[in-house]
Amino acid sequence: MDENKDFLTSEQEAENNINSDTDTNTNENSQEGFSGAFSEEIAETQGDSESEVAPADYSANTPVAVKKKKGFLQLPVIISLAILVLVALGFLVFKLFFNTSVVGTWTVKDTATADEATTATADEVAKNYYTFEDDGTASIHLGTMKMIGTYSLDTSEEGTRTIDISIPSALEGTFEYEVTGNEITGRTLTLTDTYYGQSIDLVSTKLVTPDMKPDADFKPSDKLSAKWTYDDGYYKMSYELREDGTATVSQSDILFADGVYNYTDSTITIKYYTNQEVTMELNYELKDDSIIIDGIQFMKDTGSSSDES
Repeated sequence: MDENKDFLTSEQEAENNINSDTDTNTNENSQEGFSGAFSEEIAETQGDSESEVAPADYSANTPVAVKKKKGFLQLPVIISLAILVLVALGFLVFKLFFNTSVVGTWTVKDTATADEATTATADEVAKNYYTFEDDGTASIHLGTMKMIGTYSLDTSEEGTRTIDISIPSALEGTFEYEVTGNEITGRTLTLTDTYYGQSIDLVSTKLVTPDMKPDADFKPSDKLSAKWTYDDGYYKMSYELREDGTATVSQSDILFADGVYNYTDSTITIKYYTNQEVTMELNYELKDDSIIIDGIQFMKDTGSSSDES
């Protein structure tokens, strides 16, 4: 009986071992089948999922699914940037080589020879600058003086381009004009007076003005530092004296002279430039909110008054 029991026990153990191996193989095959059947879906899920922090019971070596982020620059963005770059380059090329606008600052073309330019004095080489702004403002600069007016453009049916300039007491008239050249080699504005048959060539340039500084001993005055104006309805003149020692003299809001000033108890000295340095010496007397300059009463800030003897 004992032998039979041992025999049965051995058979049972063998059978159990066979069943256990079968179960193990079955589980492994099931896992391999599952993995193979859904491998693509799992890969897609891992690719689209956000990066997540591993649970606390995961070991440090447990792999974490990381989302593959898409590139920032998508095709529409790249196309838009390319268009902007092309537009900017086109505008730059136009400005450099095809700009026929009169807007800018111009001066009379220098026709002096090298020897003449070398021996010329400061008075002889003083330049007038003609400036045309986008808003239709025209001005002429000489030294630290400027005169302000307006201009307008027109084109006839035949294609003739004209410019009408109105700077009172300085330059008034209608001229045919042509802009040639480019920003690299230089631009030229040719004005032609068809009535007299005369032309003048202006070249594009930068405005240059003399650098004037107040006297070293200048000290601001609270009583003098202000804008003083005389305006009788027909004639207007102003003296603007600033705390930094600079001054501006203006007539009828057309003629302006920028300079520097100094003063004593009875005189104001203003210096400015035309084609050379000019000095104005004014007698003055302060009276309440006004100042009497060479017998004329100027009001502080704005206002009008009549002459005083």
